[in-house]
Amino acid sequence: MNQNEAMTRDHEILSVREDIVEQTTVQVCIEDTITITLNGIPVTTLKITPVDLESFAVGFLICEGLVSDPGCISAIDVRPTLISVTAEECTLEGSLPSLEIRSAGVGIGRRQELSSPALGDGFTVDKKILFEGTRQVHETATVWRSTGGTHCTILVDNRGHILSAAEDIGRHTSVDKAVGKALLSGIDLGHSFMVCTGRLPGDMVAKAYRAGIPIIVSNNAPFSSGISLAERMNMTLVGFARPPRMSIYTHPERILL
Repeated sequence: MNQNEAMTRDHEILSVREDIVEQTTVQVCIEDTITITLNGIPVTTLKITPVDLESFAVGFLICEGLVSDPGCISAIDVRPTLISVTAEECTLEGSLPSLEIRSAGVGIGRRQELSSPALGDGFTVDKKILFEGTRQVHETATVWRSTGGTHCTILVDNRGHILSAAEDIGRHTSVDKAVGKALLSGIDLGHSFMVCTGRLPGDMVAKAYRAGIPIIVSNNAPFSSGISLAERMNMTLVGFARPPRMSIYTHPERILL
């Protein structure tokens, strides 16, 4: 079974198009309820597509600020409904969030008022490469094309090479999976930019910040919380990136125009 097959199933529907009514088969996304525990403590339960679960766990813990470095993770046990993670010494201080079942479209709402240092300067990307990234994210979103039910995130270097890619039913969890894949491969995310689908509120920007990604690009709109956080953390935020147009909301100096 390939990954697309693991993320979808067939379903019989009645299709209505004006006066034409017919039965047909379509693909729909599969969602499972997955709980992550960190050192035996439940930290979240989310509904996600049941693929790339190890990458999801690593990316989620980093992007939510629960683990500061993937090298601190000593063990990951993946089961159908439970991912148990053991991390040594590097978990951040403070109480863990209370457990509740959430859709894939939200983070856990923790530590969004970041007090850590802003990201450094140095990484830049040509606008042509950035626009190419917007094309690549749509090419990569094969499950979205068959179901219309996923978001996609890719991480790209400034030569236009895709470093990591993931689809999931939520835009937040697609980021977690893409980041986790890259970190498990030892990729330096400080030399990459993120292209994702969907809107950019503060919790999406916070995920990129904690992963060390300096540029975030979406074909959709940012929210004021995302813009404010990107401005404060020295991150470049690009919305409505639909070639040949884009809107650069913060720190445009990283985009070579």
